[in-house]
Amino acid sequence: MNGFSQTGHGVLAVALFLSMQAAHAKSLPPRDITQYVVKSGDSLYTLAGQYMESSDDWRLVRDLNHVANPRRLQINSRLAMPTGRLKQKLLAARVVAVRGGVEKSTAPGVPFIPVSAGALLQEGDEVRTGRDAFVSMTLPDGSHIVLPSSSRIQIVRLRTTLLTGAIERRFDLKQGEVTTDVTPLRNPRDSFRVTSPSVVAGVRGTRFRVNYLAQQDATTVEVLAGKIGVDSSPDGSARPQPFPGDAETLVLAGYGNVTRTGATAGTPVALLDAPGITEPDKLQRLKQVEFDLTPVDAASAYRTEIATDAGFLDLLRDQRSSGLHVAFDDIPDGNYFVRVSATDPKGIDGLPQVFTFVRHLDTTNLTAAPTESGGYAFKWHVDGEAARYRFILSTNDDLSAPLIDLLDVTGGAMSVAHLAPGKYYWSVVVDVFENGRLLSVPGEIRSFTQTR
Repeated sequence: MNGFSQTGHGVLAVALFLSMQAAHAKSLPPRDITQYVVKSGDSLYTLAGQYMESSDDWRLVRDLNHVANPRRLQINSRLAMPTGRLKQKLLAARVVAVRGGVEKSTAPGVPFIPVSAGALLQEGDEVRTGRDAFVSMTLPDGSHIVLPSSSRIQIVRLRTTLLTGAIERRFDLKQGEVTTDVTPLRNPRDSFRVTSPSVVAGVRGTRFRVNYLAQQDATTVEVLAGKIGVDSSPDGSARPQPFPGDAETLVLAGYGNVTRTGATAGTPVALLDAPGITEPDKLQRLKQVEFDLTPVDAASAYRTEIATDAGFLDLLRDQRSSGLHVAFDDIPDGNYFVRVSATDPKGIDGLPQVFTFVRHLDTTNLTAAPTESGGYAFKWHVDGEAARYRFILSTNDDLSAPLIDLLDVTGGAMSVAHLAPGKYYWSVVVDVFENGRLLSVPGEIRSFTQTR
């Protein structure tokens, strides 16, 4: 009878102890504790050694859970672990593309040094881009960060908690703009935040841009996919809760807002539609790469970006213009992507649209001169590569109904005699093979007038 009584009291004591554990854990803010399910072989000493910042932290867990014997824990029982003392591991971001002058500093007051592709960036590093410079980086979870020209950002937090696997990422935008493509967060405790002097933007998987407008002392946010929570941040500090559900303002895909430093988060507004490009398939053969955009109602400016990849991680150019015609110098031959968007009067960039284009500079340098016989001598530059030249002469400015249309002209010169008086138009088309296909590069159409 006594044995049965002792067993009953023991069960009651265990139940009471577990109840006290649960009640104590519930009295704490949920984000200040992490629940751990006890496994075979666990003790407070081994748990502190594996998961806590200090092996002496077993005492914190003991006091928090009122554990009588730190060496004997009931399997499948729950322990409340102080989240703030959980051991964390620093992570690194890898630079995947660099254009122009990109530098980093590892701490305040430490001189900036150049950054190259393949470099690793860690917590505390500050990265800055010069004029017409760009850098993109990839995080361990596959998220991408792109910093355009004249921007500056600091990696404030980039680490994972060993016990939970939760990843914490915080970036402090000090100048310019940052574009992010965040892999959806799977762990409830994962966080991704971008702060500026005006806002804290918290996300759980989305594509968005944050641009700090220093002259206006305001920050614009544009959401391209998913949703983000935006909080005002007069001093650039982050609220403890970064998730969209608890934010002052929830900004959905296709919307953006602007928040001035010291004011509440701005009301979301719909992003402007994307402009188009007239003749998007035009071969870019002139000295400048040029695009003519289609107008968008309510747009105050336009933005045109060029990259070597569809994801725009390897940016080449980024230009804002008040007009619809944009031009770029020094674009090498190759295949590219161009992204265009409209900007509203508040400075919020609208939805983007992406096109492909081919760049092949015309290097024929066409010239023509009259001959003594009353004809003309035509010359052009031959670049020495395996190319075929086609000569076209017409009385029409679009070279239609040609008088002469010769293929495989060699030597870079030819003469035409006995031309009747009138105005003539001519050009040379260069046929080259690139990536297994024939590419015809029309030269500039020149004209002359035969007077006798």
